[in-house]
Amino acid sequence: MINKIINNLHNRISVFCVFILIVLFSFPINADNTTDEQKIKAALLLKLTHFIDWPKSSQNNSAGSFKICVLGQNEFGSALNLLNGKKVNKLSVVTERFNNSQSIINNCQLVFISESKRPFLTSILNKFDRAPVLTISDSKQFAEKGGMIQLVTKNKHISFKINLKKAEASGLKISSTLLQLSTIVDNDINNQ
Repeated sequence: MINKIINNLHNRISVFCVFILIVLFSFPINADNTTDEQKIKAALLLKLTHFIDWPKSSQNNSAGSFKICVLGQNEFGSALNLLNGKKVNKLSVVTERFNNSQSIINNCQLVFISESKRPFLTSILNKFDRAPVLTISDSKQFAEKGGMIQLVTKNKHISFKINLKKAEASGLKISSTLLQLSTIVDNDINNQ
């Protein structure tokens, strides 16, 4: 029994290490004013898409591109531009930035909601209710409030909180590999 637990822990650590290496070495280092943290966060957005399956209907409505949108203050600097032209599900990535939720159009497949939008989080998440749009943020309590993936930074390590019920209700399927690396949030404060 103890050997099984140790092997399981070892497998999880191995998967996590591979995942981090993929993220760290995905983008070339450029001589610009973009910080390494911004590059890692941008790379992480792209890499997370490889662990998510979108419904076929959302891919048919995408007009040949995969839109990664940022709502609120741009926490990525110019690193977000590095994602343009990369591929997700054979679609070219196009990034867009929005200052307010009224401007968000329905063809974003992934929306990163910045900390600056935290006061409006409930109304923003309601806008995407049951839509096949992956919502991600690093705001506290994001997953508990109905966001799908929350990035949690502690001691310079990034972990994930996932609201699996919200993702499944939107038709998104999250791979078991990512789920193993995450804390699953079962409750949704909006529905209590």
